[in-house]
Amino acid sequence: MSRVFRRGELKQAIIVVLADLGDAHGYAIMSELESRVGGGWKPSPGAIYPALLALVETGYLRMFEHDEVRMYALTDTGLRAVESSDWRNRWPSLSARAAQAEDRVAIGSLLDHFASLSVLRRRLANPSQQQEIMEILAQAHTQIEKTIHKGEDNG
Repeated sequence: MSRVFRRGELKQAIIVVLADLGDAHGYAIMSELESRVGGGWKPSPGAIYPALLALVETGYLRMFEHDEVRMYALTDTGLRAVESSDWRNRWPSLSARAAQAEDRVAIGSLLDHFASLSVLRRRLANPSQQQEIMEILAQAHTQIEKTIHKGEDNG
């Protein structure tokens, strides 16, 4: 499944969820996000925990231990951010985006898939071959960009 949250949105969603949950551990936050977004979207620890750490580092959250469990809570800065945002009204649009995202996939996943299937990946190239291959890949990059932009223009 593709990305549902745009740049910065996951962090904003986390602080809104924490405002409602109060102190919570990472899996409680993930569960609440999954419930609110719906659409078959499932949060991954690989996305949530770095976002939590970034929010701690920027002063929106504080992290503490309770019964040997890492917990998170909003700071005053985080609380002010929630109060000044319109995030509580954005869950329906995120749910719609999650439902639409089921058929989409990240370009990086497609590139990884290509690389994993290519029998050429372990072959060695001489300098002139390297140059020609880089030119072919640059052309492919341009074509992929055009394809993506065309898709964005059409919805």
